[in-house]
Amino acid sequence: MSKLDRIIASSPRAQQTRRKEGFLSERARKLLLTLTTLLILWVFFTQPPVRSAVGSLLNLVPGL
Repeated sequence: MSKLDRIIASSPRAQQTRRKEGFLSERARKLLLTLTTLLILWVFFTQPPVRSAVGSLLNLVPGL
């Protein structure tokens, strides 16, 4: 590795671009995970047998 390559590799701008590896940022991954989880829960809880089962479980809890 030449001296110029070492200087370029150790520059702050090069380190900043090296940190952004991968397709999605951390914020985008969290948002994608949250939306996927909400979609799965929505599909799961809109099924009639699941709704009736959850409703019967909630009836067992006093005060609801």
